[in-house]
Amino acid sequence: MRFRVRLVRATEDSLPISLDYRRRFISLLKKIFGEEFEEERPKPYTFAVYLGKSAKIEGEHIKDVEAINFRFSTGDSETAISFYNGTLRLIKENYLHDMNPKIGSVYFRIVDVDVEKENEPTGFFKTLSPVVVERAVNSKNPKEKYATPKDRDFMWWLLENTQRRYRSIVGKDLELKTFEFEPISIKEEFIKHYGGYIRSFLGRFRLYTESKELLKFVYQYGLGVRTGQGFGYLECMV
Repeated sequence: MRFRVRLVRATEDSLPISLDYRRRFISLLKKIFGEEFEEERPKPYTFAVYLGKSAKIEGEHIKDVEAINFRFSTGDSETAISFYNGTLRLIKENYLHDMNPKIGSVYFRIVDVDVEKENEPTGFFKTLSPVVVERAVNSKNPKEKYATPKDRDFMWWLLENTQRRYRSIVGKDLELKTFEFEPISIKEEFIKHYGGYIRSFLGRFRLYTESKELLKFVYQYGLGVRTGQGFGYLECMV
């Protein structure tokens, strides 16, 4: 299931939020799920954040954020129910979420949560949050740690990441005969995250596979890794 949560600024100020903002939505998810949130458990969901057309990046901050669309997707019914009920609880409690406690209180209020239509994935996707593909290397250099479609070994690591996440969430191996990635309009980005930088990519692409199960999995749970931290959220293209 897919949800859209709308948050609006609850304070009359012009304070910015941090460029490293995804951690604040991980904190929000901890509030939504409560005791059900498990730090070490593989996250059976993905999310994407839209800060609005007026948002402007200036250095390490983002200015003029008045409303936020927070999108959440999962293929697990229990997770979906917990997310929906937890969000409704925060709305009822008039919960205020601080988007930047390090700068000063920048509070946002949840005003509604909607269930969004879920489409049948055909393999033609666009990203709503950056996709992260991780290499199994011991390096802090994001160019070495992460692969993008520019790299020769990208396909190998994309398949490895996908099979590993499928196994950890679904609990079984995924048998594939075909798995190909065709970039259509792709750009590479370095994302500030927890004080460091992650190499990722955004854009439109096609996944070619005979497995409808795989297409549904990446659509519902996200593509790549770190999906529970706000990466890999996909939308179907017609």
